[in-house]
Amino acid sequence: MHRKRITLCCACLIFFCLGCSSKEDKLYYVAPTVITGTIREMKSPGFWIARHPFADRVILDGPKIDSFNKNTEKVLKLTQDVVDLGRTYPGKKIFDDLKKSLDSFNSKRYYFRSGIRADKKFYSSLEKNMSLGSISLDTELRYGLIVNYADQRVLPSDEGLYEEPGDVNFDELQNNSLDIGTPLAILHESSDGVWLYTLGPSSGGWVKKNKISFLTIEKLKDYLSQPDFCVVTDQKADIFLDPGLTLYHDYVRMGARFPAGRLADPAAVEVFIPSRLADGSMALKSAYIKRESVNFGYLAYTPRNIIDRAFKLINTPYGWGGMNGEQDCSQFLQEIFATVGIHLPRNSSAQAQVGALLAKFDERSSDEEKVKVLSEKGDGGITLIRLDNHIMLFLGMYNGKPYAIHSTWAFRKRDWGIDNARVINRVAVTGMDLGGGTSRGSLLKRVISINMICVKEN
Repeated sequence: MHRKRITLCCACLIFFCLGCSSKEDKLYYVAPTVITGTIREMKSPGFWIARHPFADRVILDGPKIDSFNKNTEKVLKLTQDVVDLGRTYPGKKIFDDLKKSLDSFNSKRYYFRSGIRADKKFYSSLEKNMSLGSISLDTELRYGLIVNYADQRVLPSDEGLYEEPGDVNFDELQNNSLDIGTPLAILHESSDGVWLYTLGPSSGGWVKKNKISFLTIEKLKDYLSQPDFCVVTDQKADIFLDPGLTLYHDYVRMGARFPAGRLADPAAVEVFIPSRLADGSMALKSAYIKRESVNFGYLAYTPRNIIDRAFKLINTPYGWGGMNGEQDCSQFLQEIFATVGIHLPRNSSAQAQVGALLAKFDERSSDEEKVKVLSEKGDGGITLIRLDNHIMLFLGMYNGKPYAIHSTWAFRKRDWGIDNARVINRVAVTGMDLGGGTSRGSLLKRVISINMICVKEN
């Protein structure tokens, strides 16, 4: 009997070690495939579409989407049409923005991937490379297009910075990631000539120069305004350089848009992508994408189409700031809504400001109030739920409880009186009661606002 107990204890210890990983004194357990509080069927779009009261209603047509995007850009100032920046840009703003970014890291404790703390020498070398003294009063803008997948960095460095040693999934210098064809305004260049400081449609940051091809503002406007275009509607779409789809070039993510040519054959669509010539200038070249991965023009903005796109991404890995070509919570939503032509801002706090605000909450708000708003005013596929530093797409109610789909890293669960993280690390469907009973509280308890992606009614 004693021997059996020892064997059982050893087996439990092995299971415990395999089921979690250690980061200093913290334990991380792997979340189950079917997340706590959900059922198997919830991982399919049809489950939610069947419960939707108007799955095929067009929420906004083309002109109203244009108006929505214009309001986000011109009134709320949360996105940027780079061709509207003109010929010059205030040098003082460039200097102030770059110095602020550098100082925000220099004043705190960060670590390299090796676990060694970033020191003054590291920041001094970065400041020297940023060449702040060379910024002119009125900077003449250049324009470019991304030619291959590129990371957009807060500072001009490939070296990652992390808040805690070993926390390698969260590189604080990773600001965004950009697919082929992303337009950029170029504001400044590093002294080593490797990095360019740029502004894109939803974020600014440093991008490797060899990832960008240069063109005039007139040519950029022409590229972006082609009437015949296609949009990637798959999770990812491979780009090939031959109509037989054998010469692989790169992949792009959902929502990427390209000028469209002909159907090379029933299986492939010709698109035009930017390439970089020896002198850095832009030339267009033909490329090919699998027909089933794109739509000619935007999809109609209906709850069905948004929910379908969201579930194309289910189980794809979480990627902080788009690390490793994946998506974080806000980029997940950007990609989905881009397929219908809606341009959402980059971060969750900004995304919560667009469209129609349904409700705001504070620490005095009850869970019942939030459920009431979601059940009475929220509609699946077009409603966003914001938490502090996180955002989700509402799917609907089931047995009186609200559910959402989101790209997330982990949730907390109380075990033997201790809060432990359960690593999800993917796009997943979860109930809003996830995390209940922990010190942080459930997802529902942490909700601070709910908004709908539609034109606000006066």
